[in-house]
Amino acid sequence: MQKAKKYYLAMVFLLIFHSCAFANQNSKSKILKDSSFAENKTRIDLRKIISIESAGNPKAYNHNSQAKGLCQITPICLQEYNTFHSVKYSGQDLFNAEINKKIATWYLEVRIPQMLKHFNIAVTTENIIICYNAGISYIVKHKRIPEETKRYIAKYERR
Repeated sequence: MQKAKKYYLAMVFLLIFHSCAFANQNSKSKILKDSSFAENKTRIDLRKIISIESAGNPKAYNHNSQAKGLCQITPICLQEYNTFHSVKYSGQDLFNAEINKKIATWYLEVRIPQMLKHFNIAVTTENIIICYNAGISYIVKHKRIPEETKRYIAKYERR
């Protein structure tokens, strides 16, 4: 199941990455790095995400997903960030709290909204959290939201 999810996420990433490609490399860099590109008015409270994901532990590690750090950044999220920003952060860098928060903020406030808009899906706090926790396929394919993700949303709303 995890391999299938990772494969699907990789394919979604490639589809969206290629659909965002521009002929001029300079304009591509400017547009993809500019958070206003997403025109995201929905703000995610990163303190709540950190509390849920790692209880504030910058050295947190999930053996199943290989997620690391305060915001539990996964390898695919790290790969996307590196590609979009032309940097080479490593998995070990995710244990640096500032780097981890920077990547999570970009993913939550720029990248996920870009993907949602690409699929003509409303950019809401709930949709962003579903994508962050379960993956965009649950929204795009109208799959039943996992119980774990429902609990995650409830925790976010309570904090």
